Amino acid sequence: MKASKQKGYNARLRHLIDVGVALSSEKELGRLLEMILKYAFEVSPCESVHIYLIREEARHEKSNVISLQKKSILYFLKSLNRAQVLEDHKESLPIDNTSVAGFVAQQHEALNILDCQNLPDDAPFSLNDHFDQARENKCISLLTLPLLTGDGKVRGVLQLVNKLTPRGLEILNNQGPVQKKYIKTFSEEDTELMRVFTSYSAIALENSQLTESIENLFESFVRASVKAIEARDPTTSGHSDRVAMMTVELALATHKVGEGPFKRVQFSEEQIKELRYASLLHDFGKIGVTEPVLLKKKKLKDRDLESILLRFDTMGFNEESRVWKNLCEKIMENHRQVGRPFDVDQAYQNAIKQIEMLKYRIKKMRSNVITANEPQVMSEDFDINELVDKLDRSNQYFNNAVLTREELKSLSIPRGSLTPTERQEIESHVSHTYTFLKQIAWTDNLSHVTTIAHCHHEKLDGTGYPRGIKGDDIPIQSRMMTIADIYDALTAFDRPYKQSISAARALEILIKDARAGKIDGHLLKIFIEAGIFHHATLGTIRKVS
Repeated sequence: MKASKQKGYNARLRHLIDVGVALSSEKELGRLLEMILKYAFEVSPCESVHIYLIREEARHEKSNVISLQKKSILYFLKSLNRAQVLEDHKESLPIDNTSVAGFVAQQHEALNILDCQNLPDDAPFSLNDHFDQARENKCISLLTLPLLTGDGKVRGVLQLVNKLTPRGLEILNNQGPVQKKYIKTFSEEDTELMRVFTSYSAIALENSQLTESIENLFESFVRASVKAIEARDPTTSGHSDRVAMMTVELALATHKVGEGPFKRVQFSEEQIKELRYASLLHDFGKIGVTEPVLLKKKKLKDRDLESILLRFDTMGFNEESRVWKNLCEKIMENHRQVGRPFDVDQAYQNAIKQIEMLKYRIKKMRSNVITANEPQVMSEDFDINELVDKLDRSNQYFNNAVLTREELKSLSIPRGSLTPTERQEIESHVSHTYTFLKQIAWTDNLSHVTTIAHCHHEKLDGTGYPRGIKGDDIPIQSRMMTIADIYDALTAFDRPYKQSISAARALEILIKDARAGKIDGHLLKIFIEAGIFHHATLGTIRKVS
């Protein structure tokens, strides 16, 4: 090899090493494919470059039973020409000799065709016009190489169409038509350098596809975990997804803030993904909460309320019997004492009034019990203390025969449906979530998922749980999730233990919490002004993967 030629070869080789380093740094498959096409032009000047990838699909037998064996298929994904026009393709072809790309993938060997228009009759492959030619001009010279990894596995195929002379390259760069005389064959040096290039490309693709597979695996694991949560409590179906979408939207909205404490907050793509996973898994710990507590609808358990209502019926029957019995005794006594004045009609009317008053008291007491049994969202729903006082007085009127002290205590719960003991158990779901997520070997870019999810019930004033931390000790991501979580819990479709409330009222509750120093007022302002709550209600939040 001449010195000048050797010098040029060495320069191309050094450039190729730089290209290999660049390829190895890219993990996103779409961008990596574009880089491979772009750098292929730099390594060997040609008219266009095509890239194919191999995918494995499950075999379907004639009986429609899916086989455990998989079939490899070659997919034509992208092409790039000298005008930098990138085309996306979604076409498949078999790995066999019916196309040059399929033949190369099958043989694991590079194929350099000098003139596609004059193939020998005994060529062991066919030229598939749909795949094996340039889009604008006829395919003359064609260099096709397998993307081979170190273990000999083919990841795909790279195809270079029509190597150009310097004059041909100049004409094409000026968007002129290239005549055949400006197209030459690919040299052995081209083939050798492209083998090195495709080796780099194959390794980069393998790493990218491995990363993609791991991400897909983890995504499916997260989805399965969310399904497991919802299976415990079907009435909350969709809650985790909605909270994740709203939280991510709130995080993205902070990027547009021009003033306030969050004007310089910018989340990276990886941080957004981390936040999304934390939001999807924030309630996973509910899988460790017992069903009677998790699914408790009202303040009283169904069987306890049924028992109380039966007591009302029994007490009504007993009291009515007592009134009639007293009337009968008075009539009998008057009959025995002849001449004593006694107005039977008046006595009968008095008995009727007593029974009606009795029924009214029981009806009112029954109504008060049913009302008090409803979980309150806010203390303004009704005055629970006044209601329980009325029940207590009515209960004393009936000699404490209807409600026990424990039942009155349950009915006096100020918010929600849970007793202090039950609330402590339901709040333990956050600690269960933390324990579960802590077991996962998170990658560095997802290392804060556990902490973010663990803090979503903490409040700025320290009244939250499970640790009672406050202020800046609560991550901003958790503060965002808190707002989304509360809003969705308030506005979600009717649940057995509460009715859905309007968006306006939910925002009033959030604003009240912000003024009380419980949630972040600055983030709530962004949440409202960006209209995230409105889009969430309509279900139109864009999906961020």
